[in-house]
Amino acid sequence: MIETQIARISSPLLYSSRLMLRPFTLDDAPALFSWSSDPEVTAYLRFCVHESIKESRSVISRWMKSALHPPFFHWAIEKRDTQQVIGSIGIEIMSLHDNRGELGYCLTKSAWNCGYATEAVKTVLQFALERGGFHRLEACHAENNIASGRVMEKAGMHREAGPLHHYYRSDILGYQNVYMYAITEEQSTWS
Repeated sequence: MIETQIARISSPLLYSSRLMLRPFTLDDAPALFSWSSDPEVTAYLRFCVHESIKESRSVISRWMKSALHPPFFHWAIEKRDTQQVIGSIGIEIMSLHDNRGELGYCLTKSAWNCGYATEAVKTVLQFALERGGFHRLEACHAENNIASGRVMEKAGMHREAGPLHHYYRSDILGYQNVYMYAITEEQSTWS
């Protein structure tokens, strides 16, 4: 197998005008728990609602261990002015051979409708396509989660498919019909 650039790197610190994207630490467990325990925030997501801060701490511990063995891309979304962690964003490697990944993100309710999700997604897309070695990034949103689709569009992604019937399963709502968005190196506006 040919080693790709993706395999040689891990999550660097990333900055935008209002945000810093950085690896999670165990000190972030209360923040993670605050949105991961909220069924309204996690309704469309593919993980169980956290039942305790201990569970959030355990998840962060797994992320920290995974970060020691690239490729692994997962960041805490932190507001630069207050150092408040307001969400998470990451890329799951779908194919090292094809340099393809799937983007996912989640923000606490108090950070909704402030442009933070779009800013974080743009920052990660720019890193991934310019320096991260990715050729293509995909993201999906549930048919009823229209706000997430707007984030993807504002960040420069293009809708390619959908609705795809029962494409993924939300632990709260069950199987979801989704729209798939994607962006490739040649579609990016940063190059």
